Amino acid sequence: MNKQTVEQVVYMLQLVHSADTPESRRKEAQEFCQRLKESPDAIHHGVELASSAGSGLAPQVQHFGLQLIEHAVRHHWRQNNKAATAAVGKIGTDEMLQLRDQMWRMIFDACRQQQTAAYIKEKLVEVMVQLIIRLWPSAQWCNLSTQLMQLYSSEESSSVHREMALRIWRTLGEEMFVFDRDAMATVRKSDLVNGIIGALLPKAVVVELYPSGYRMSGDIDDLGNGKKALPIVLEPGNEDGWLLRWAAGTADSASMDEHVLVGLVDTIGVFMDWMPIKALAPTQVVPRLASLLQTSSSDAVRLRAAAALEVISRRIADLSEERDMVVLEFAQNYDGAVAVALGDAYRSTLAPTVDEAWVDSVDALALAKSVSQISSNLATLQWARKKLEINVLPHPERLLELLMVLCKDQRYTVASVALGGWAAIIKHGTLSRAPAVAATFSTLTEHATAALFGVCRAAHLLAEAISKGGTASASAGIDEDEADQFESLAELRTFLTSELRTRLLAIVRGMCDLDPAGFVGWILPSLVPVFAAQQQQQQQQGSSIDIGHVSVIEAAFMTVDAILSTLDDAEQRALADSEDEAVAAIRKARAPCYELGRRVVQFEAASTQLTTKQLNTLPSFAFLLRRPAVESSEEARELLFMVLQKCTGYLGASSSSSQSTNGSNSRESRNVARRATAAMVRLAVAIPDSLMLIYQDLSQLVQNRMADPDVADTVKSYLGEFQLALVAGATVGLAERKELARPIIRPLIESLNEFAPALQSPETFMSMLLALPTLDQAYAHSGGDAFPAGAKQTLDSARGARNRLTYVISALHIYLNRTLSGSSSPDSQQLAPLWSDYVGELVPLLMRLIQCVQSLWNPAHWQHLPWQSAQAQRNLFGLLEISNAERLMIVGVNSSDNNQQDDNQQQQQQPNGTKEQRLDLETRAIYHSLAVFREYAYKCLGKCARLPEMFDPQAVPDPAALFTSCLFADAESMSARHWRMLLTDVIRPVLEAVGNWPGLNTTTTHASSSQSRNTSMVAAFVPAWLSPLFSFCTQRLQTEWRDLLARGAVLTSKEDITAVALGKYIHHADAGDRGSSISVDDDIVQEKMLRDWTRSWSLLVSDLLADIAEWIPEATQIEHELLSSSQVSATTSGTSERNRAVGAFLLNSSDVFATTVNTALGALQYKDTQSVQRVLSSLSRIASPLVVVALLPMYVPPTQQHAAIVTAYLARIDNSLVKSPSSSSSSSSSGQDCCSSVFTWLATDLVSVLVGVLRDSALIDLQASALGLLADLVYFSAAISSRMPRSWMFRNSSGSAGDDVSPDAGSIVPVGDPGLVFRRAMHGTMLPALEASGITSDEYEHAAAQLASAACDAKHRKAIMKVVLQPMLAVEKSQLFGDKAK
Repeated sequence: MNKQTVEQVVYMLQLVHSADTPESRRKEAQEFCQRLKESPDAIHHGVELASSAGSGLAPQVQHFGLQLIEHAVRHHWRQNNKAATAAVGKIGTDEMLQLRDQMWRMIFDACRQQQTAAYIKEKLVEVMVQLIIRLWPSAQWCNLSTQLMQLYSSEESSSVHREMALRIWRTLGEEMFVFDRDAMATVRKSDLVNGIIGALLPKAVVVELYPSGYRMSGDIDDLGNGKKALPIVLEPGNEDGWLLRWAAGTADSASMDEHVLVGLVDTIGVFMDWMPIKALAPTQVVPRLASLLQTSSSDAVRLRAAAALEVISRRIADLSEERDMVVLEFAQNYDGAVAVALGDAYRSTLAPTVDEAWVDSVDALALAKSVSQISSNLATLQWARKKLEINVLPHPERLLELLMVLCKDQRYTVASVALGGWAAIIKHGTLSRAPAVAATFSTLTEHATAALFGVCRAAHLLAEAISKGGTASASAGIDEDEADQFESLAELRTFLTSELRTRLLAIVRGMCDLDPAGFVGWILPSLVPVFAAQQQQQQQQGSSIDIGHVSVIEAAFMTVDAILSTLDDAEQRALADSEDEAVAAIRKARAPCYELGRRVVQFEAASTQLTTKQLNTLPSFAFLLRRPAVESSEEARELLFMVLQKCTGYLGASSSSSQSTNGSNSRESRNVARRATAAMVRLAVAIPDSLMLIYQDLSQLVQNRMADPDVADTVKSYLGEFQLALVAGATVGLAERKELARPIIRPLIESLNEFAPALQSPETFMSMLLALPTLDQAYAHSGGDAFPAGAKQTLDSARGARNRLTYVISALHIYLNRTLSGSSSPDSQQLAPLWSDYVGELVPLLMRLIQCVQSLWNPAHWQHLPWQSAQAQRNLFGLLEISNAERLMIVGVNSSDNNQQDDNQQQQQQPNGTKEQRLDLETRAIYHSLAVFREYAYKCLGKCARLPEMFDPQAVPDPAALFTSCLFADAESMSARHWRMLLTDVIRPVLEAVGNWPGLNTTTTHASSSQSRNTSMVAAFVPAWLSPLFSFCTQRLQTEWRDLLARGAVLTSKEDITAVALGKYIHHADAGDRGSSISVDDDIVQEKMLRDWTRSWSLLVSDLLADIAEWIPEATQIEHELLSSSQVSATTSGTSERNRAVGAFLLNSSDVFATTVNTALGALQYKDTQSVQRVLSSLSRIASPLVVVALLPMYVPPTQQHAAIVTAYLARIDNSLVKSPSSSSSSSSSGQDCCSSVFTWLATDLVSVLVGVLRDSALIDLQASALGLLADLVYFSAAISSRMPRSWMFRNSSGSAGDDVSPDAGSIVPVGDPGLVFRRAMHGTMLPALEASGITSDEYEHAAAQLASAACDAKHRKAIMKVVLQPMLAVEKSQLFGDKAK
């Protein structure tokens, strides 16, 4: 590199790094640097610049030189020296070895020069590690340990030298076992692991683990093929191994430089997740690291030592003889010294020692959490593992003592982890009986019950602090450092009320499960009096109830719930297993619990919060109210009536009689009523037979409440749900069940029928239910605050009708949701016949309601009305847009939303305001009704899809035409958010259910519509609307995304970005009548709604691909069946809930199949990572097996058994999809013209889109998935020709076997290897992108041949593909200077 070029590089780097450089000049400088990286002499320029230390050039120049070297190593190295020499700019192995020697010299020079910047050292290490990954171990490089030893412990080695050597090992370990940044590390992983084993482990350990000197390679495919023995590389002079050397080095920690010691411990930690477990004891890693916890005064060293021990503690051994080694290393060996060290380290984090032992108390908390995690891992993952049948720790006292101390820690994040360990020990059948464990139960239980109160109190104090906008007070018992670990007090409170409280209750449940009678006898004397004492205290305090009282009662309620629910679960489990002794022990515990139940029910809570907790506890009373107990015990019957009276007492006006009538208390009353009905529903599910004993009285009680005008409509809906839940669980026949359900369902259907006249057309809907003409007249009326004559009555009537329809449609949703679950299993569908008599009335009405609501978005339905008021039209248009509350929530503004809600409440409290206020209030009421109609009508129709009668023309006339009209009547006018709801709540449930009912599932091997009733039903219903839906949504989404990206492209300057940050407007040239700009908030809202629609659409497409996958096993299974000559199974999965009928229909309808898969490809082009990932995953599932199936017709099976398997697969797919063109047509010598449409779609359309994903900087997170799919296409295309033990002959273009062609064969030509034809077709599709990225055909074909011939797992396949396509990947270019690639 001449002086002029060096000066130019220096100048360009100054432009790149200077903050004052104009954007255009910076871009020019970056392009110059990029051209230099891609030049053939890049590596030589890099070496010259990187060796410039001491020459007066800035460190940035040296760093750029290392970047040039790194880029050349990553992108231009080729193992084959001849191939590298032939290709311009490529580097061979010989040149790489020369570079290695130059890099060693640079590293030693950097260590000698004190002024070398840290980032230069880091880059030197990164480049050296990349060379190691590509070249070591090999015949050309087998002395890495010796070279690193010279750096680490030679006479001239300083702390800088040792730190650099450690950094090389650490970075190598991170590339191999932590990160996934360099694909070549995966490609060469077997060789590298062998080298690391020989370098890091003592020779004696290597000989013990691998007596033959060889290790079996892990590079095998999914069928277990490809395993081979590789030699372990042992270097002379490295008999001890680096791990033992590092561990021994920690003994001299007092005299060692802190940076070196930190690096040493970090390096050990990197390899702990990989190191063979048998090497733990010989290398002395565990005791050495534990010793650092006691002896080191460095916070950083102790934290890193604890982190390494934590990694070891969670290691799970694969071999049975190794499974106890980890726990023994920690808890038993070395006379318990490790456990003692952990305990001492933990105690150093407690006051008052913490201030002397730690520089930063935050680090002390981190160490305490790490010690707790280590102890918990030892308990849960090692000692209390599921299959343990004997106690491997005869003396676990030290571990148990440490766990007990940790679970009592006042820092909740420390205690929570230890409590999880105790919960696992208690649940373990073997360990819970060990004497040392049993001796701790009394102390543990007392602590758990007491701590439950403390957690409840802390949660209440935090809630109080949050409401006041304050911080956690000392009275809450929250450590200040611990509170800072959470983003907010709300997050901390969530931790207390979820994770921590759950673990405390798990201990209570576990103790109750171990000894039901003993535990109940122990806890009841202290638990029962709590309710009487707190009731008395509550009466004395009146309305001023303190947090301590609330916390005590709340903890008591939760304890009761845990005890009774545990006893009930244990009893049902024992009855199912016929364990008579266990049943007797549990029933012995039942009798004393009735007194506890009465105390709970009789308790009169003085706050809504406690009432809610009380109602949540009542469902656990199922243990006391099972039918045998109710029939035989007066106590049980009395308690049952008390529970029902308690619940129903909260349903009417009396429930809030003691409260004021303001809106807040009114909402609280409704919430309490909902909790009461929820408790009744849960009881109906748990003890239906007990409740059926008093069904007549219970039914009358419910009907009285239903007729009570003081009971809210929502509460009545849930009362109906309670009755249906009771009917559903009762032990009665179907006929009786239908009769019991009729008085519940029939009135609702009749109520819906009353609205049929209003649903005849959009005009009647707007007139009768919305009263839009009257609203318009009222706005236009000039009589001051007075309404026109009769207008108020009309508006009141319409409002009453809307409220009634709101109740009907919401109750209908509740009832359908209770009786028709989302699962297609027979158990979940047993209540479907309850609705069979009503489908003919229900479904058409729901579809008409949906059409009427959707029609409002089409101005053609309402613009012709004789409008008199512009205000009324504006309000109507406002009804069709999202509300301010929704908009503010999407944008992220809450305060204004709260203010608006307050204003709304204030206006609702002023029904006698001005006319404008009353009309605005009416408008908001209409908006709310429309939102309810749309949401619940969609969901109800989706639930009805679980009823076969919905698709039966005898029940619903012409269901396909009716459904199509419902979807598309006003589709063009509907916005993105409505299509998202329609897809989620209607279309997906319909496609999941149609033809997928219990008793009608396809069981035949051949998915023929003429042989399958459910496939026929799908074929009769789906085609009318599925393809139009694909076309409409695809076009709309493409348009919406194009507009969104066009708006986003405006943001190109700092000024634009600043304007957006300040909430200004984005100019939009195509805004049309909307003006010349779109607000940033509007843009955020539009993008959010578009992404929601896109994600719902991707879910639908993925569902259909999953249905197709039900008929096509995974490629590895097909390959296995062809290898074993075993007949293909009839189904792919006996437990799948996918719709096999839809899958069979798609595979047997060539046009719909083509539309489906092409729609999936279209979905991969939207700039939404979540959506593309979902569709890409589904495509990955079917693409690989389709490659094998598409190639099967091009082979001649060697045996009749193979021919039967091939025939079975091909029979699942429409013949036109897999057959080749007619043999009478001529074929090209490449053989590609003889390929089927599936073949062409895979090799051309799919590959083209995948290449687009790889090159798209907006989808960089999906490159791994796209690379994996491309690699799988190549790999499985060679399944038959490369990995079959018997020869499969190729067909020629006439369809006959063999490649030999007679001279008079005419147009008959040899096809050749079909897999090779497929791979060449892929290559042809990728060729433009390969050439644009500088990837030669030889490079790609070498990688394809490597994939086709090797037996390797999916990760290895993906790595091979990534290595060759690296120059093409957008993510690689975007990382060059930290900016996005074009």
